[in-house]
This record gives sequence, C-alpha cells and structure tokens, in this order.
Amino acid sequence: MSSINQRVSTQLLRATISRFEADRQEALAVIELYLNAAVGVGEHPNLVTELHAAVRNLSDAEEALETLQRNFLEVAPEQPNDEE
Repeated sequence: MSSINQRVSTQLLRATISRFEADRQEALAVIELYLNAAVGVGEHPNLVTELHAAVRNLSDAEEALETLQRNFLEVAPEQPNDEE
C-alpha cells in the first residue's frame, strides 16, 4: 500500500474511532442524566424507553469499537523464533 493510501486509511480509521467514542460518551452522559438528575426525568415521561435507547446506543458504540480493535488495530502475535 502506498504511503498516501496508508495515511488516508489511518485517518479514516481514526475518524471512525473518534465518532464511535463520541457516541459512547454521549450515551453515557444521557444515561447518567436520566439516572442521577431529576431535571432530565421531568421532560421525558417515557423514561424506560429513553433509557433503553441510550443503553442500545452505548452497546452499539462499544461493540463497534471492539470490532475495530479486533479486526484493524490488534498487533499480530509474535512468531516463535526457530533459531533458539
């Protein structure tokens, strides 16, 4: 792969990871708000539905980050040295 293609691929991967990390942080903030701040509860009569959606968003973001880690960021295990 050429140097330019490698840089573009790296930037795209970083941008994608950043997006999923932001989605994860947003979901955590929403869940914390609903569970710990009365002001968030009063405006949402369907709190269980809202929490369900936030937890689903959190799960999706974490799963996506794990998938990227597993498939694109893991370092290959070292091969045993046959010379020893």
